[in-house]
Amino acid sequence: MLADLHTHTNCSDGTLSPEALVDLACQKDVAALAVTDHDTIEGCERAAIRSREKGIDFVPGVELSIEYDLPGSGHLHLLGLFIDYKNPDLLQALTKLKKARKQRALKILSRLNSLGMRITTDELASVVKDASPGRPHIVELMLKKNYISDNMEGYVHYLAKGKPAYVPKVKLKLEEAIRLVHRAGGLAILAHPVSLRYANYARMGEEILKFKELGLDGVEVFYPSHDYYFTKWLLDFVAKYFLAISGGSDFHGLAKPDIELGSGRGNLKVAYSVYEELKRKLNRASSVEQIKGF
Repeated sequence: MLADLHTHTNCSDGTLSPEALVDLACQKDVAALAVTDHDTIEGCERAAIRSREKGIDFVPGVELSIEYDLPGSGHLHLLGLFIDYKNPDLLQALTKLKKARKQRALKILSRLNSLGMRITTDELASVVKDASPGRPHIVELMLKKNYISDNMEGYVHYLAKGKPAYVPKVKLKLEEAIRLVHRAGGLAILAHPVSLRYANYARMGEEILKFKELGLDGVEVFYPSHDYYFTKWLLDFVAKYFLAISGGSDFHGLAKPDIELGSGRGNLKVAYSVYEELKRKLNRASSVEQIKGF
C-alpha cells in the first residue's frame, strides 16, 4: 500500500474535484491520501467524506506559501498535515489569504489588459468557479484565447517574477505559519526542500535547522524532483535531527500532466508506513500538549 501526502484539487490549482481525486487514489492503490491545496482547506471536507466511503485513510492538509529570503528562484512552502480544518485561527488566516489572492489576480488581469490581452473578471470567474484564483487559471485563459502557444510561455514571458504581468503573492512568515498549523492540531512539514535552491547540502541543512528551532516537525523527503542522492541525504539528515519524514507527488491533475498520483514521474514510492509514523508523531505531540495543559 502507498501513501501520497501532497496533492491538489480544483479548490486551488489542481484539475480534479476532491471526490475525483479520492476515486483516483483507489485506482492507484493509494491507501493514505492528503489534500493540501494552496492556502485553502475548502476541499478537505468533501475529500474526507469520499475517503470514508471508499475506505481510504484521509489526511486533511494545506500548503502555505512562506515569505523567506532565498537565493534566485527559490521558494518556501509549508505543508500542514492532520489539521483541524475548522480551526478558527486557521480559517481566519486563510480567509485573508484568499482575499489577497483575488486582489492579486485582478492586478494581473489589469497588467495583461494593458499588454493587449483582454481577459475579463467574468471570464476568470467562469474558470475559477468556487476555487481560489491563481496564475494557472489565468494561464488557462491566455491559452484559450490564443494569446500564448503553451502554458510555459504564459509563465516565462508574462507571469514569472520580473515579467510584465508579475504581481507578488501575499505570504505568511514561517513562524506564523508553523504556529497556525500547530494551533490547528497539525504537523508542520517543509514541502519539497529542493525548491529552496541552496547551492549545497550544508547550506540547506543550516536553514532547515533554523526552521526546526521555529517548530518545524518534519520534511518532505520523498518528492518527484528529489534525486537519489538528495533523498538519501535528507533521510540521513532528518534521522540525525529527529525530524519526521513525509512524502508526496504534488499531484495537480492536468495542470501538471507529467505527475501521476502516487508515483510522481514514475520514481516515487511513499510507503504507507510513512503515514503511520507521522500519525504516531502527531499522537506523541498531542500527549505532550495534554500533559503541559494538565
